[in-house]
Amino acid sequence: MYIATNQETCEKITEVLASQADKPQNIRVFIAGMGCSGPSFGLGLDNINEGDFTEVVNGINFVVEKSVYDSVGEIKVEWVGNGYSVQPLNVQPSACGSCSSCG
Repeated sequence: MYIATNQETCEKITEVLASQADKPQNIRVFIAGMGCSGPSFGLGLDNINEGDFTEVVNGINFVVEKSVYDSVGEIKVEWVGNGYSVQPLNVQPSACGSCSSCG
């Protein structure tokens, strides 16, 4: 498994982990919804489940369900302004042009 991220993102996540010391200290990347442009992702604190893939980046343990990783591949997590951007590292072209709910 591979998670692409940067130092600023790791610092922000470390702050969250420190403020939530009573919660699991793993960052789960999950599919939060699906749209015509593909999946949207979320991050959450969670335990490691059997079959999960894990990747430690700068001391942060990222967790992804095997089926999610098999579906989207390598993942990029970035802090952008006031929140996190989570997307596949190799973004697929949008299929939005043919979707009546887009636009």
